[in-house]
Amino acid sequence: MKKKGLIIAIVIFAGVLIVLGATQGPDLYRMVKAKDRLNNGAVAYARGDYDEAIRLFKEAMDLYPRMEQARLYYAAGLFAKFNLTNDKQLALEAMKIYEDVHRQDPTNADAIAYLAVIHKNLADMAETEEERQQHLEKYREWTLKRLEVPGLDNKAKAEIYYTLGQGYWQESFQLTQPYQVNRPPQPITWNVPESEAPKVKALVQKGMEYLNKAVELNPEYGDAWAYINLLYREQAKVEKDPRVRAELTRLADQARDRAIELNKRREEQQKQQQAQKST
Repeated sequence: MKKKGLIIAIVIFAGVLIVLGATQGPDLYRMVKAKDRLNNGAVAYARGDYDEAIRLFKEAMDLYPRMEQARLYYAAGLFAKFNLTNDKQLALEAMKIYEDVHRQDPTNADAIAYLAVIHKNLADMAETEEERQQHLEKYREWTLKRLEVPGLDNKAKAEIYYTLGQGYWQESFQLTQPYQVNRPPQPITWNVPESEAPKVKALVQKGMEYLNKAVELNPEYGDAWAYINLLYREQAKVEKDPRVRAELTRLADQARDRAIELNKRREEQQKQQQAQKST
C-alpha cells in the first residue's frame, strides 16, 4: 500500500511539471497548491487514511479542475473507501467521475478499468436479479472497451477476452451446481432441469466466443484452454443425448490436456529463468 501511494505521488508530480511551463499567474498558483494537495493526499492514501485522502484530492480538484489526475485520484479514494464500507453512494460518485473522464478522454485506461470493476462490485452486491444483470452487462461493456486502449499487445487483449469468458463459465456453474446428484468418490451426475438448459447453453456459447478469441490471440494461454474445457463440461450437464455428451466430454478432455501441457511448459520456463538469474 505504501509503495502504491509513493507511485501516485511521483506520477502526480511528473504530470504537474509537464503543464507547469505553460501555466502562469493565478493559474500557476492554483496549480501548485493543487499539486501540494495531491501529494499530501497520496501520503494519506498510502497509510490507509481514505477520508483524509478524499478530502485532499477533492481540494486539489476544486483548486485546479483541469487537472485530470486530481479527478482520477479523488475517484480512486472514493472507490477505496467503498471497498471498506460497501457504501454504494461512494461507488456511484466514483463512477460519475470516471464516466466524465472517459467522455473527455475515451482511451483513458484507468477510467475504463475502474468503471468495469465498479459495475462488477455493484453486480455482486445487487439486491435483485434484474439489478445484478444490468451491472453485469455494464461490466462486460466496459471490459470490452479496454480493448480500445492504444498499445495493447495480443497477450493483453487475450487476457481481456479470457476475463469475460471465465465470467460466463462462473455464471453457468452457479446455475448448474445445485443440481449435482453424486459426489466423489462416486461418479458425478447432474440433473439440471430442462428449463435451465437454454440459459446454460447461451452462457456456454458466449463464454466460448470470448475464450476462443483469447486462444486465437495467444495460442499458449493455458488458463484460457482450462476454461474452454470447463465450458464444454457445463454444456454436457444439460445435454440429454449420450452421444452428444460423449463428444463434449472428448472435446473437454482435449482442452484440459492442452491446458496441462501449456502450464507445465510455462512452469519449466519460469524455473529456467530463475536458474539463469541465480547464476
